[in-house]
This record gives sequence, C-alpha cells and structure tokens, in this order.
Amino acid sequence: MLQSWDWNSTLWGIPLIDLSLATLILLVTLLFRTLFAKVVVKQFRKLTSQTENTLDDRIFAALEIPIKLIFMVLGFYLATKVLDLTAETDAIITPAIRSIIILTLFWALYRCIEPFTFLFENVTSMFGPELTQSLNNLFIQILKIILILIGLTVILYEWGINVLGLLTGIGIFGAAVAFAAKESLANIFGTLTIVFDKMFKPGDWIMTPDVEGHVEEIGSRATKVRTFAKALVTVPNATLVNSAVINWGEMTNRRIKMRIALEYRTSREQITRILQRLKDYLYNHSAIETDPAKVVTLINLEDFNDSSIDILLYYFTKTIQWSEWMQIREENMLEFIKIIEEEGAAFAFPSQQIYVEKLPSDFPND
Repeated sequence: MLQSWDWNSTLWGIPLIDLSLATLILLVTLLFRTLFAKVVVKQFRKLTSQTENTLDDRIFAALEIPIKLIFMVLGFYLATKVLDLTAETDAIITPAIRSIIILTLFWALYRCIEPFTFLFENVTSMFGPELTQSLNNLFIQILKIILILIGLTVILYEWGINVLGLLTGIGIFGAAVAFAAKESLANIFGTLTIVFDKMFKPGDWIMTPDVEGHVEEIGSRATKVRTFAKALVTVPNATLVNSAVINWGEMTNRRIKMRIALEYRTSREQITRILQRLKDYLYNHSAIETDPAKVVTLINLEDFNDSSIDILLYYFTKTIQWSEWMQIREENMLEFIKIIEEEGAAFAFPSQQIYVEKLPSDFPND
C-alpha cells in the first residue's frame, strides 16, 4: 500500500515542497525558452529578413544565443530563491548566478560590437576605402578589450573584491606582464603609425629589406604581404615602422631608363638626326609623360664609351601598371631599332682593335 507523500520531509536538508517548486520553475523556464526559440525567434527572423538593411539581421543574430541563455540563468536564479538555502550556500550561489547574468549581458554587448562598425566609417573613411576595414578591425578589437575589462571589473565587484586594491597588489606582476607584452604594444602602435601616416594600404606594392610584394591585410599586430612568388609573408607592424619601406604603389609615373650604344663610325650628322627623331617620337607618344612639371625627360648624348658612343634615354610612362609598362617599353625599343636602321647607323658591341707597329722579319707575307 502506497504511503501518502510527506511534503514536510526534506532532501539534503531542503523541504520537498521547495525542491518541487524550484523544479517546476526550471521546467516552466525551459518551456518558455523553447517557445521563444520556435515562435518569437522565428517571427523576429522573418521580420528582419523583410527589411532593406542588414543591420537588424546582424543585431538579432548577435543577441539570439545570449537571450536564449539568459532564460535558463534567470530560471535557475528564481529557483534558488524559493529554496531555503543556508547563509553560507547563498553567499556562493547568489553571486555566482549574478556573475553569470552579468557575463551573459556583456557577452551580448560583445557580440553586438561588430554589427555597429558602420559607426566608425565616418571617421575611418577619411583615410581612404582601402584602410577603412583595417581601422574598423582595430577599433573593434580595442572596444572588445575595453568591454572585457569592464565586465571583469563588474564581476569582481559582485564578489566583493576591491578592484583598485587588487590592481595595487599586483602592480609588480602587472609591470612584468607589461614588459613581456612590450612587443605586442609596439605592434599596436606600429599599426596606428601605418594607418595615420598612410605608409601604405591594402593592394599597394611595397618593398622592404626583408620582403617585397602586395599588401593583402593590415592587422592590429602584423601586415600580410603576398610576394610575387605567391607566398604569404606576415611581418610585425613594429618591424615595418622601423624599416625603410618603399611604396611602389604610390608611383605617379613609371620610369624607363636605357642606353643606346652607337658604333664609333657613326657620323656627327647621323647622331644629330637620331637624337632629333628620338625626341620627336617620345615627346609625341600618347603613353609617355613629358610634362616638365611632373617628370624629367632626358634624351642626350651621355658618354664616349670604350666601344661605343652612348645615348641616354630617361623618361616616364603615364601608366604605373607593370604589364602596360612592359608593352610600352617593348614598342619603344622596336621604334628605336627602326630609327637607327633608317639613319644608316648600327648598334655597337664590346670589341677591341689591336695595332701592330712592325711585323717580325720572318712573318710570312702571304
């Protein structure tokens, strides 16, 4: 025969009626969480998908998991309140639950930082579209660190820990950590220097004593450079700031420098005509920049070399694209060959002439 249930009996020192009520609260909370996930979340997701912008979608996606978690945390918190806990147990359980609630709230804020990156664009846009993403990433990381520090401070305060006293007590340890992290700090300041001084931006072709290639990404700690061999090199920003960096991506024009070596038998009249034709050709070429306010153009006799009379060609193209530059250079060289041939001259090559003053007496004459 079943005995009647004694609601006044206890389990682990807690009345069964209180345990039953706490269990009921947890079940109701779980039920609400399930309904929220299947009904409310689904409906909100449907509403946000119908709007023109994606901000609400990203915010809702960021808050969805923390909101679901907060249901369970609040349910557990309410369940503990109906239990007649001892003062020692309550002194541990209550701050722990409050800490979890605080952690959940700061976690929600943490996840909402990235959807609001558009707020930084008004500030970062002045540095150009290429650097906007790098600056946004830097600001996001700084905000995340600040939010983590604030959340940690609030949780410590919840446990009755004096944060200022704690910081004072670990001053020596903090100094040691700061010393160990000096390279990380140097890289962060290096990032700020690269961005605010506009040393380079993603897509630029740079050359340093250690690496040469195109910048793919400027991170908060390092810059990724894709070399011409298609290898990815990661360079600490502090190293880049302290190195000589040539930014070929900031070229206004691309230089062509070459020498034409003519034979010594070329006459003065031939050289004069060749020089004039070279000048006429280059100064009238649509792809060659000859504005003296922008570039220096030199087409002159340079030297009497050992085996040749040298003409210096020093000029710039309007394009800075390597493939286009090579095409223009090839076209120019073919035209230079044509001019030399049409003027009856020829290109010189290294040679030597030996003069013998007197032949030996026994040297054959035929």
